[in-house]
Amino acid sequence: MVNYGEAIKKPFTDLVKLLIGIVLSLIPIVHWFAKGFILESSGLGKTKISSKMPEWKNWGNLFIKGLLSDIIMLIYMIPAIIVFVVGAGLTILSLIATFFGSTITPEMLTGETSPEVMGQMMSQNWVLALPTLIAAAPIVIFAFILALIAFYVTPIAILSYVKSNKFSEAFSLGSVFKKAFTGNYFIVWIVVLIITAIISWILSFIPIVGTALAWFIMGVMAYSLYGQVYKEV
Repeated sequence: MVNYGEAIKKPFTDLVKLLIGIVLSLIPIVHWFAKGFILESSGLGKTKISSKMPEWKNWGNLFIKGLLSDIIMLIYMIPAIIVFVVGAGLTILSLIATFFGSTITPEMLTGETSPEVMGQMMSQNWVLALPTLIAAAPIVIFAFILALIAFYVTPIAILSYVKSNKFSEAFSLGSVFKKAFTGNYFIVWIVVLIITAIISWILSFIPIVGTALAWFIMGVMAYSLYGQVYKEV
């Protein structure tokens, strides 16, 4: 059974380790050390999951894990990115074809029409774009669904890599999807989403370090929970 209280308390079990993580999270590229530490907080690959944060050691391993976890996320997002880019490109081309000759004139292209007149002409003929925008809506929705699925399954994919220490295991789709599409994981994912939103909003009022605070604290909490549910499912 997932121990939510233990995971919520974990980032605060050692204030020195917490401070190190927050500082590293503030620095681009260096933040991959902190991301690797967050993944270690899952406890996977160890004999027993601890209620306390891991040690700051094996720095090279932490960096590699942090970097590869972002690469895994990017690869899972590729289908959504492709669909969105292709859809956006086709929509733009269609809009150009729709407006060219009627609203977009050669004078506009040569700069002989003032920006004010161009804006007025475009606003008066915006209805011409409606059919194209409506036709593009399903593509945008499909891209959003693909992105949501990637966002949902990526923690399991990353932990598959962490547990086995094999990058290829993150793309064992049968195993990843089998673990991801379970009631236990879904509940944990929703809880993490809600807690992340609340904590991020609260800490956003802290200038400069607020975002790093939220990212590191929620990272440790989230992957502590994900690590527990990963073993259960």
